[in-house]
Amino acid sequence: MLSHQHAASPSPGTLPTADPEVPALRPPCLMTVAIHAAARALDARTVVTELDERAVERIAGDAVAVARRHGAVTLEIGYVPSAAADRLLEPLRGLEGEGVRALTRPFGGRPARRPPEPARPEPARLEPARPEGAPAADPFGLDADFHARWLPLLRFFFERYWRIAAAGVEHVPATGSVIVAANHSGAVPADAAMLAAALALRHPARRRLRVLYDRFVDDLPWIAGPYRRFGAVPASLANAELLLARGEAVGLFPEGLAGLEKSWPERYRLRPFKSGAARLAIRTGSPIVPVAIVGAEEAYPVVARLYRTGDLVGLPWIPVTPLFPLCGLAGALPLPSRWYMRFCPPIQPPAVAPGEERDAIAALTARLRTAVDDALDDLLAHRRAIFW
Repeated sequence: MLSHQHAASPSPGTLPTADPEVPALRPPCLMTVAIHAAARALDARTVVTELDERAVERIAGDAVAVARRHGAVTLEIGYVPSAAADRLLEPLRGLEGEGVRALTRPFGGRPARRPPEPARPEPARLEPARPEGAPAADPFGLDADFHARWLPLLRFFFERYWRIAAAGVEHVPATGSVIVAANHSGAVPADAAMLAAALALRHPARRRLRVLYDRFVDDLPWIAGPYRRFGAVPASLANAELLLARGEAVGLFPEGLAGLEKSWPERYRLRPFKSGAARLAIRTGSPIVPVAIVGAEEAYPVVARLYRTGDLVGLPWIPVTPLFPLCGLAGALPLPSRWYMRFCPPIQPPAVAPGEERDAIAALTARLRTAVDDALDDLLAHRRAIFW
């Protein structure tokens, strides 16, 4: 257990003074913590917080409390490695006697640091819930069985409805961390689902793509739950770094929501790219695979957006298409346009000297945008028709 040391309270009417010989500790970094209960009575919860003594003490207390109620608990901790961070995390690594096992993984892809084996046999309640050799639980709620059940529906839309031709899928590495960055389009982000389907159905290694989604989706429980179970993850640099440290393929759209706001006359005109993809690539050393998607704009041809109505239901807007809302819910069905995807050769992030990260991120972002834009122009020039 963590020891709780309390400083003596100051006498009434006096202000506490800082000890000049004890320097103030600054949090060395952020950390991500996923808590898994062996009895599976709780869903995996992931938090992002400052790595300091107070946060470590709070997490330890929460983990011990969960272990007492639900059996053994595993903490999966991601953090930026440093001597100060390692020192702060030591108390979490010493909680096995309380039923808490900590697995620490520095951002950057190094293997997780496992706690030392106990000298005496563990009580029965500390045995892992999963079989020997089974993969660890996903910190974001991925459900492999759920993914397998719904993949046939994605296959129908991919192969039969939109008849997607995907070229260059082999440019995505078969293993290891990679960032898949594509243009965003259409009133509904169906391109995210089809991008994931392309890797699941066409990649030689059948890679699973972890698509990052905007935070407003978490306010829609009927959507956020299935999103997470299928493998999608709330968009943040910390979440993406944790996925890449685990060797995952991360999908994102550098245009953000602005890519979905394009009206019909603006289709396939790229909005400014955000720097997140380049920043992640430089920080983690992960390659970026640019992707151009053509066809999603025509599946949902947007003529207007209702922003105030969207606010009432927790959405950024309600799209207006030639069929919706005029034809009711039936008008919300996407049109069977023909889609094309092109996965471009991967872009390797440069080695960046201290103090030069900003310029390197800007240059890599511009290079990524140019690659997607050029591929879009080529696909549009060779497309014979919208629906066949």
